[in-house]
Amino acid sequence: MKVSLILLPACVAISAAVAAQTQPPAPAAAPRADPNSKLVNFPTAPWVTYGPDQVSKYDDKGGPQGYPMTRVTVSAAGKNAWDAGGNAPLSKALAAGDVVFVAVYLRAPQLKDGETATLPFIGVNGATPPYETIAAGSATITNQWKQYYAVGKAPRAFPAGGAQAAIHLAGEKHVIDLGPIRVFDFGPNADMTRLPHN
Repeated sequence: MKVSLILLPACVAISAAVAAQTQPPAPAAAPRADPNSKLVNFPTAPWVTYGPDQVSKYDDKGGPQGYPMTRVTVSAAGKNAWDAGGNAPLSKALAAGDVVFVAVYLRAPQLKDGETATLPFIGVNGATPPYETIAAGSATITNQWKQYYAVGKAPRAFPAGGAQAAIHLAGEKHVIDLGPIRVFDFGPNADMTRLPHN
């Protein structure tokens, strides 16, 4: 499994945000922190998809730069956008107040050039009811692979496996490719304004 995922165009911005959390000893500058040390999920693990009007197919080399992807075909819009979707469990615990940042590759392969599709929720939530929101964003995607982001703060502590990355897919009938996703825990003092946004 490839874990050194060098797919993040905004890696420099993330590295700067991580480095800004620590005060270097004077006069020497501290080495720039590796953002991958803040990962709380397995980026190339298969997505877990759900919903009554969807089917999914895993492709271990069909994603950006030959990484894995999961193609989800939603045959009918749901009553709620979350009636179908994809989840990726977090393998590490989150502490209350930690800044959680999501970077995920997405595309809608059947769109024509210039067309877009909107996904109303990408982010992280609790893995069990009431599915508390931890990080949230939306994405307007095209037929090309692009990375999208979400950020937020954990409202409480979550144990390992107690939270998950989530994408709601039942807003409309469509085909969505879910590529690698990376979820970072930058701790309680990270400046969310320094992280990439959609």
